[in-house]
Amino acid sequence: MHDWMIRTLLLGVLPLMTGLACSSCQEEKTVFSPDPMLTSADVEVIHDVVTLYSDSMQLQARIDAAKLVKYTARQDPRDEFPEGVKVTFYDQQGQVSSTLVADFGVREAKKKEIKVIGNVVFRNIEGEQLETEELIWDEARKLVYTQKFVLITTPEEKIWGMGFEANQDFSRRRIFAPEGRVSVEGLPE
Repeated sequence: MHDWMIRTLLLGVLPLMTGLACSSCQEEKTVFSPDPMLTSADVEVIHDVVTLYSDSMQLQARIDAAKLVKYTARQDPRDEFPEGVKVTFYDQQGQVSSTLVADFGVREAKKKEIKVIGNVVFRNIEGEQLETEELIWDEARKLVYTQKFVLITTPEEKIWGMGFEANQDFSRRRIFAPEGRVSVEGLPE
């Protein structure tokens, strides 16, 4: 993936998102439910969310979600997108540059950690794609990683394996246990 694509993912989408874990190898579904110790004053629920993020009056990203749950408790403040999330990133000309979709997202403020989980797909306009079941951004260590299966598809090749790590601008990245690399040329469509 190009450095700018990864930088966009990390600096644009991940700070805006949050997540909890789902298993990629099983048909199990994790049920996310509010903490019974929280009062209704500790939880804000917003439906049909459209959030625009800009810098110096220039649109950077758009987040669309059916539901945003903000947990404001002092012990564990976090924002969750329990019904999935789509983030659209824009370039300096205001054109769509990449998208990220996931079944669930969470940002835990105290941990300085953002997770997107379940059918995570990041695509850019160059035709590159990153697929995994979980992607975590450790804001403090400036590191993006997963221990789950990952598939990276470019117009030239497909690379897959277990575990992935990159610095937050994706200028350095690696798959920990690569299992395969295939040239896309000659593959049936």
